[in-house]
Amino acid sequence: MSPLFIIAILIGMVLGFQRGWRREVISLVFVLLATFLVNVKTSDFIGSFLSHIPPAITTLLGGTASPAPSQGPLITGWVPSLFIFAGVVVLGYFVGNKVFPKPATPPERIIGIIPGVLSAAFVLWYLEGFIQQATGQPTIPLNFADADPSKYVPIIFVIGVLALVVAVIAARAKKAPAKK
Repeated sequence: MSPLFIIAILIGMVLGFQRGWRREVISLVFVLLATFLVNVKTSDFIGSFLSHIPPAITTLLGGTASPAPSQGPLITGWVPSLFIFAGVVVLGYFVGNKVFPKPATPPERIIGIIPGVLSAAFVLWYLEGFIQQATGQPTIPLNFADADPSKYVPIIFVIGVLALVVAVIAARAKKAPAKK
């Protein structure tokens, strides 16, 4: 396992614990949106999909659609891709902070670890593709190739189960009544 991946997961766990599950779920949605919209590996598919929507609507309304023009990726160049990704992730962080209050109970914080870990894994997956595109090398000396979130589904699942177990224990633990 890559040390960089472990560090990213630990940062995600700490942020998820601090922010709580509600805020972190909003951030996760924005991270997923940013990852799939501007990632090198998925932007071609999204561009192709979006270019087929107008002809599909025309066909559904009874018209004759012209074939969709073949388009390149929606975003070209790695610098705009990085800025758009960072902007969408930061926007998600601020939206999560504005929409939901700070977590009030320990279970809210503990459950926040799960989306925090997922967010960190997807950010690292994006950065892997970004650095490979920027350097033009198929392999990165920092071993980013191991950072594919699909390879770590069992680890992420175990972390999630452990976080839920701790959350259930914390929710059931009752404070002893104060004696007078």
